[in-house]
Amino acid sequence: MAYLPVGVDHGRTPVELYYEDYGHGRPVVLLHDWPLSRHMWAAQLPALVEAGYRVIAYDRRGFGDSTRPWDGYDYDSLVTDLRAVLEQLNLSELTLVGAGMGAAEIVRYLTRYGTAGIRGVVLASAALPYLYRSYDNPQGPWTPEQFDRLETRLNTDRFAMLDTYATRMFRADGRVLLSDLNRDHYRAQGAAASPQALNAGLTTLARSDLRSEVAIPLPTLVIHGEHDDITPFSATGEQIGGSAVEVIRGAPHGCQATHPLRFNRALLRFLANG
Repeated sequence: MAYLPVGVDHGRTPVELYYEDYGHGRPVVLLHDWPLSRHMWAAQLPALVEAGYRVIAYDRRGFGDSTRPWDGYDYDSLVTDLRAVLEQLNLSELTLVGAGMGAAEIVRYLTRYGTAGIRGVVLASAALPYLYRSYDNPQGPWTPEQFDRLETRLNTDRFAMLDTYATRMFRADGRVLLSDLNRDHYRAQGAAASPQALNAGLTTLARSDLRSEVAIPLPTLVIHGEHDDITPFSATGEQIGGSAVEVIRGAPHGCQATHPLRFNRALLRFLANG
């Protein structure tokens, strides 16, 4: 198993991120969604490697096989981890690909560290620019009541909440597009995360205001499912100044899993032109 040290929690416990590194060629770094892990990219890894790219997928702190610190689930801490990954693996001329929370991480990374060494970014089902609906953010797709309900269920019966969320991720126009066995795989990813990472990550996902950060100074591909009701395109992906937009017809939030051929086609076309 391969781990990268990225810090120390409270000056005592090393924080290490589990990562996988496959292939050769220009690097592509995959950042997973909340509440998942690197395994969400199972349908993209072989397509990217076979197309001649080096692919790095890692588990965010507290998720998957990475260590489980108590703190550090805000975007500034998470992009510090991302920076450590890129530096320790000596990556340059790379493309960052993020889904949901991972897409928001990319935007905050560019704000903090700039564009050096990065050729382009891909933002899939992006949790941008600001999910929480409030007086000054009436377009936010998550009402306070919806957020409170998610948070309460996460604290009282997180496995039931993860079960519901895993179904919603793959539901489009009233139909669930993944089998029960496949959804079990996604439920297990959420269940593997630490409770603290799930709770703090949910707050970061919903309550982070990135509206001033979405003017991205790089070639950008936005990929979104037509029927995404977790981060609806009109309130999220449509607000991003992307150089290319791919709305996958009939697809839900988890379009990388339900529509992998269309997702991969758009991703590979963007990489080839970048």
